[in-house]
Amino acid sequence: MAILALAGGAWGQRDGTPVLPGTLAAEREAAVAERLGYREVGTDEHEGEALGARAGERLKGLLAAWTEGGVEALEPFLSADFAGDPPLPALGPEFARGAFRLRAAPERDGRGEVPALARADWARALGAWLRDLGASPSAPPKVKVIAVERLAVGLRIRARISAQGESAVGRRQHDALWECDWTAAPRGEPVRLRALRVLGHDAVSGPPAPLFVDCAPSAFGGEPAYAAQLAHGVQEWGGRMDAALETSSLGHQGVAVADVDGDGLEDVFLPQPGGLPNLLFLRRGDGTAVERGRAAGVDHLDLSTSALLIDLDGDGDRDLALAMGDRILLSANDGRGVFAPRAVHDAPFAMSLAAADADGDGDLDLYVCCYVSPYADETAPVPYHDANNGQANLLLANDGEFRFHDATAERGLDENNTRFSFAASWEDYDDDGDPDLYVANDFGRNNLYQNDGGRFTDVAASAGVEDLSAGMGVTWGDVDRDGRVDLYVSNMYSSAGRRVTYQRQFRPGGDEAARAGFQRHARGNSLFRNRGDGTFEDVTLAAGAEMGRWAWGALFVDLDNDGWRDLFVPNGFVTSRRSDDL
Repeated sequence: MAILALAGGAWGQRDGTPVLPGTLAAEREAAVAERLGYREVGTDEHEGEALGARAGERLKGLLAAWTEGGVEALEPFLSADFAGDPPLPALGPEFARGAFRLRAAPERDGRGEVPALARADWARALGAWLRDLGASPSAPPKVKVIAVERLAVGLRIRARISAQGESAVGRRQHDALWECDWTAAPRGEPVRLRALRVLGHDAVSGPPAPLFVDCAPSAFGGEPAYAAQLAHGVQEWGGRMDAALETSSLGHQGVAVADVDGDGLEDVFLPQPGGLPNLLFLRRGDGTAVERGRAAGVDHLDLSTSALLIDLDGDGDRDLALAMGDRILLSANDGRGVFAPRAVHDAPFAMSLAAADADGDGDLDLYVCCYVSPYADETAPVPYHDANNGQANLLLANDGEFRFHDATAERGLDENNTRFSFAASWEDYDDDGDPDLYVANDFGRNNLYQNDGGRFTDVAASAGVEDLSAGMGVTWGDVDRDGRVDLYVSNMYSSAGRRVTYQRQFRPGGDEAARAGFQRHARGNSLFRNRGDGTFEDVTLAAGAEMGRWAWGALFVDLDNDGWRDLFVPNGFVTSRRSDDL
């Protein structure tokens, strides 16, 4: 045994300050910056990015100036010949749905149209719009530039505007698409807004109090694990744990909900990053929960990326299928919420799980999505927008008594099976009595495997649902109540991607199909309506369903109990202490 003594009572010193294990030192941050190869906007060949950023900042400044200073504060932002559409255009009839009331202006192209209002009238109209949000806006409207175009003199941008406010009578939200023309100005000189056209506008009103509140502290807060583990972000643990433990910075862990102890209340199993124990919260009748991961035998410290609580052996209780990085662990439930490991299967880079009776023999089979992460330097997608160099997914067929075998090839699921798969969902979309399978793939095309008596064929292309994009999640639901299940896929809505891929400097002289693929990749989420003949219609833009920000999952659910399927789309991405990259 070797005993290592701390020098000076600390692991090391820097300028007299102890450096503890896991401290994010300046050297590490510098190395990360160099590794990422970060460039300031405008230092590369995409000059439109610098121009767009400049105009976007001016638009933000204009809106913030009015919020703080009123009409007179707009003088430095508008050109002498400015003309603009009313920021709050004439809206259509009110559409009431549950607790919400919605109104929208008809969408238009706007290009070449001359706006109606001169400077003073437009400034007053801007005030009327901001006041419509309530007694005062909760914050200056947010601006996202999604397109940049050089004009003969000056610049044109398209920007999404989002504004929120509240008053005693309710909350309001306005989302708009603006086309803004700017004057030319030397670098360092402020550009001025010359014309503004409103191309689309949605207004939503809701009740004063939020419909949903975070009840996690009241439900889980009484357990030590909540304050000790769940109250911290991934950056906290990433800076304190060895990289070998695979503490992911992206939070790809998932959650599983089911009644595991037979008391009629649904419990929560929470997989965790490597180095932190998985948690099992058993619900109680008073709305609280107790953490019993260790007592239940499920407090594994391995990286856990997905979990299902499903009946694998047909005995009526929920067993546990757990993806743990490079293997799948299957554990049997004794009926009282205590689990015993029964089988392990290799599954490199297992990301998520989906279960269904794929072969019609009466038991549940497992589909394993395997994702080779470019974020962790495991590989790079080639080509970026249509990659086919990922890890193969698996179908584990259930042979009973916790015996499973790899049935991927024998069932036809090895077709188009080298993509970057994030999520999968089973559904009988063709109403023939067996479950079909949709697989959402990052960096390219998705799969729709049609099930014909237990044999699968990828029909995504002919069905019209390949959805060339950054697939993250998938959900099925009958959105138009015609009796057929429709399909929603969550992808990446990238403002930067939309700006860059339409500029002349992007892949000049390159293949136009590839260019279109990159543009499609950044479009956002997709909604496909089931025609009932084995094909789907892309109704994304008509339904206004593409803007889900940097979306990960998706779920059809009737949130307001009105009989219509709503969409819940979690979104976001990691960032650092810097905020200018958001």
